[in-house]
Amino acid sequence: MATEYREVRPVIVIEGRLSVENSKKVLFQEFEVPENASAVELHFEYAPTSIGPIQNHVNLLIYDSMNRFMGRYDRGTTQFVVGKQASSAAQKALPLPGKWRVYFENHYLFTDVAYRLSIKFQENSIWKNYVGELHTHTVHSDGSFTVKELASYLKNLGFDFFFLTDHSNTTGWRDLSDIEGISGFPGQELNTFNGHALILGCNTFIDWKEVDGTKKDISQVLHTVHNQYGLMGVAHPFAFGDPLCVGCKWTYDFDPFKTDFVEVWNADLSRFELNLEAVGKWIENLKRGSRITATAGRDLHRRSETDWLKTIVFARELSLSEMLFSIKFGRVMLSYVDHISFTVAGKESGQVLFANDQVHVEASIGKIGQEKVLLITKNDTRDLGGVSEIDIKVAVRENDFVMLIVFGRNDQPLVITNPVFVKRGDPV
Repeated sequence: MATEYREVRPVIVIEGRLSVENSKKVLFQEFEVPENASAVELHFEYAPTSIGPIQNHVNLLIYDSMNRFMGRYDRGTTQFVVGKQASSAAQKALPLPGKWRVYFENHYLFTDVAYRLSIKFQENSIWKNYVGELHTHTVHSDGSFTVKELASYLKNLGFDFFFLTDHSNTTGWRDLSDIEGISGFPGQELNTFNGHALILGCNTFIDWKEVDGTKKDISQVLHTVHNQYGLMGVAHPFAFGDPLCVGCKWTYDFDPFKTDFVEVWNADLSRFELNLEAVGKWIENLKRGSRITATAGRDLHRRSETDWLKTIVFARELSLSEMLFSIKFGRVMLSYVDHISFTVAGKESGQVLFANDQVHVEASIGKIGQEKVLLITKNDTRDLGGVSEIDIKVAVRENDFVMLIVFGRNDQPLVITNPVFVKRGDPV
């Protein structure tokens, strides 16, 4: 499969040849969907299509950056658009940014064929901040809220969304359609003998046991979650375990930092014994090259009078697919206040920038009681004191990152950003 890839924005052109040897094979090409894409339009043609009654039969299957199926480009397709105004055979959805794949299903090739795939984008979507809570419980497990009461409580606190994560139960999902003024998304907290996993966005109950009661391999559970286009992360991985908190500590051989996200701060701001180890090991993993997302969870069972870290998600709309994408790719900041800004050379948490030497770091923290602001890179930690505004240059290296942690009195964390990642190269 010989190909030529050309990108002249806003059009990508992929041209190439399929040989007879590619018959009955599946091949693929990748392309990048831009950050602000509101629609993706594909046009595919190849020749020769047939000679007499004998046909060269090639179809395309399209998958997005979260491996979700976006539709099929068949031999009779004349228009293929993924977007809110979708064409036939394409998904009606705001297209996620990132690396997409086009699979060439070569059902039959009796000659070599030349093909041309052109891809166009509409780019008018806008990113916003949404305040969320990823770890909640109701009367469907061991919480005191009904689902409606939980939704009302969080809405009155200024939250935009929450995931309902009752312990190994999904019966509360039926009540999510009755809430108003806040979005509630399906989740569960998987209670195993060896730790608790938060599962976000799946459409069925996920069990950690086989039908005969034996334990599944946790990697098998993760695979099942991904097959439902959901995410799995570890809750309070270094909490006290048995007998103080039965099953709470992660004791699987499977590395918690190999999941989609890790809850680095659980419960309220004062719970150091649960969380400092999680924060430290998360940063250690970042320094080893991991891109695991840090989240926070109040683990809400009842009304709380204490402050906690909210999970602020950067997304283009308040939808399940957008929330899952942003959590997966680190478009997340943890903060007990709603309005904090942090950029590195114009990039926000979870994004990648190219730089050769220094990057410009800007942040607006405001007066939130901070006493210490740590600016952390792969090889350095700089204490900036109790600043409320940051406007500095920072030296970076290949495969680096830049992030902030803001502490208040008694070393309570007020803000934890996910990193902006840095690669060597000229800025784009």
